[in-house]
Amino acid sequence: MNRPSKRSFADPDTLFTLIRSDTPVDVDGFKLGEPTGEVECDECGQSAAAPEYINHLPDCSQADVRSEWYYDIHKQ
Repeated sequence: MNRPSKRSFADPDTLFTLIRSDTPVDVDGFKLGEPTGEVECDECGQSAAAPEYINHLPDCSQADVRSEWYYDIHKQ
């Protein structure tokens, strides 16, 4: 595979957290502690449904992180 030199979210030097609900199910529809489907960049704190869709802050060093799926689909 001829992948660009950008990093993957699975690389050991990148850090993301799966966001878990911190409220009861009647507040947000998720059980307490259940993953919400959002992933957060540990460096800048921004989140989205997948690492490639996070709107990182301008100075975030993880702004170039994408999945191999994203590279394949978008042929970057």
